[in-house]
Amino acid sequence: MADEAVAALILKHVQRYVALDILDVYKLLHQGVFGAGHAVSNPRAAREWLEKECEKLKPNAAEPLLESVHPYDEIVRLNLRPYLAYGGNLKKLLDAFIRSSAQQRGDAETMARWWEIFHSLTQPGNPLANRFSERTVVLIGRTRAAEKWSATQHSPPYDQTHKPAYRVLDLQTALELVSSQNMDTKVI
Repeated sequence: MADEAVAALILKHVQRYVALDILDVYKLLHQGVFGAGHAVSNPRAAREWLEKECEKLKPNAAEPLLESVHPYDEIVRLNLRPYLAYGGNLKKLLDAFIRSSAQQRGDAETMARWWEIFHSLTQPGNPLANRFSERTVVLIGRTRAAEKWSATQHSPPYDQTHKPAYRVLDLQTALELVSSQNMDTKVI
């Protein structure tokens, strides 16, 4: 059952994002396993990063506000464009992001298992066999496992096509944040 939920998460993102590459699937799974814990070591730098990023963004309420990166919706991406369009408070978002990032999540075994599920989807006869190179998936998995499943950035094609702008939060913190500001709490 868990394997099917992970596979469904991957397939949903592959369908949603045309420029999704192997590294983007890796980032998706990494965020689902580990949350945002790797991102905030310096709150001041996190605040400056958020403010600079938001200065460049055009608010867009058409984008989904909350997007799941976990097979059971326990971790979400809060997309910044709709957050800004709804008049979201950046200080509240930063506080929520810091709280979420402080929570220890996931482990290497879970990441390895989820990566193996992705690998299985790329094998001949499976749904992603024609989309991603199985050999490259294996090589990236070996490399990342040797690096203890370190975080990564989105691929350049994904960045250029989809222009991701979000913060990763645990679901409970995200729901508290958006409901306290009377925003939509629907998770896609």
